[in-house]
Amino acid sequence: MSEEIVRDLALAVLMIVSAILLTTEWLSAYNIFNPVVVFFAFLFTLSLGALILSLVIRIQNLMEELESAKRIISMSSAEIEERVDLRLREHLREIESRIESIERRMYK
Repeated sequence: MSEEIVRDLALAVLMIVSAILLTTEWLSAYNIFNPVVVFFAFLFTLSLGALILSLVIRIQNLMEELESAKRIISMSSAEIEERVDLRLREHLREIESRIESIERRMYK
């Protein structure tokens, strides 16, 4: 795994643990401990962390696709440039030969 994914997972675990501890402390301040509330706080932060990680992964995939499209476009533009250059050279040769024939006629 890349360092970024490990870091994101560590932060998600930290978020989940801190939510559980915060909920437990909060409930103990009122002398009430309800494991259902703690479980739902865990579930909420777990789903939030998973959503954030999913978005990060999607963004990374989009960036990779964008880079791939960029490479394809640059390759295609290079191909198009070569084709245009080849056609222009052909037309320039034809024009140059016509100009030379006109110049020969003018000198005769």
